[in-house]
Amino acid sequence: MVEWRRFIRLFAVGAAVLTTALHGMAQVTANATFDPARVETGDTFSLRVLVSGLRSAPKHVDFSAWKAQLPEKNILNKSAWSLSGAKWVQRFTLIAFDSATLELPPLTVHLHLGDTVQTNALQLEIIPTHAPAETRDMDAIRDIRREPTLWMDYWPWAAGLAAALALLIWYAGRRRKRPKPVVVAAPPPAPPGPTPRELALQKLAALEQQKPWQNGQLLPYYAELSMIVREYLEHRYGILALESTTREIAVLLKNTDFPHDQNAPLQYLLQQADLIKYADIAPPNNYHEKALESARQVIHKSPSSRGGQ
Repeated sequence: MVEWRRFIRLFAVGAAVLTTALHGMAQVTANATFDPARVETGDTFSLRVLVSGLRSAPKHVDFSAWKAQLPEKNILNKSAWSLSGAKWVQRFTLIAFDSATLELPPLTVHLHLGDTVQTNALQLEIIPTHAPAETRDMDAIRDIRREPTLWMDYWPWAAGLAAALALLIWYAGRRRKRPKPVVVAAPPPAPPGPTPRELALQKLAALEQQKPWQNGQLLPYYAELSMIVREYLEHRYGILALESTTREIAVLLKNTDFPHDQNAPLQYLLQQADLIKYADIAPPNNYHEKALESARQVIHKSPSSRGGQ
């Protein structure tokens, strides 16, 4: 009888724990809204994703469900997750170019430990940009009414010419009295500073000496590695690499002499840095040293046609 009561008590405790866990999972919800939901073609608009019921920030929002109607290239910018009250909020800036009414399916928000939650479906109305009225609705063009010419209309020109002549006479007289200048040898030019390539390679060598990945400092390591490569690309190719996303950098480099065989290693390196900076996803352990060598190869193989850069 005692064993039976103990079994019933353990069963009740386990059921309560399981019910509490399931109830906690059921509280995780996601909601998405447009601001505004009706825009003109070519205008930007905001998407706000809110997730409630989580103690830590979600990982990322999956836009693959919108690929056919609103591809990821239309996403111009996104913010980091921030806590507003009891909800995690992430904002996106988007743009649309084709007029249509889009019925967009729910987005999938990826959580930690492989869990996901879906938002609500959304509707976006994109209207054509307002065109000016037709020419027949415009007023008739009126002829210009010309006033008669008077001699007073030309006095500013005469005054300006007299002033210029007086200034020329004064300057000629002063120049005649001015002593001849003494020729002074110009100081030697300052030695040129390091080129963008030399500076980037110096920073990579210093980072390799520190070896922060061996101490588990992966986030500072990849942040510094990404900054060195972006600074080099900005100074060498004249693009805004420090202010652009990884996807935007690839587009900007298409109009430069950046070697095509380095596009894939560069994109992979910057994407791995983005993953650990924004999603806390670390690259494989065997890639940490390869990442630094990949950055060095990108810099070495860049043409040095711009003044030895």
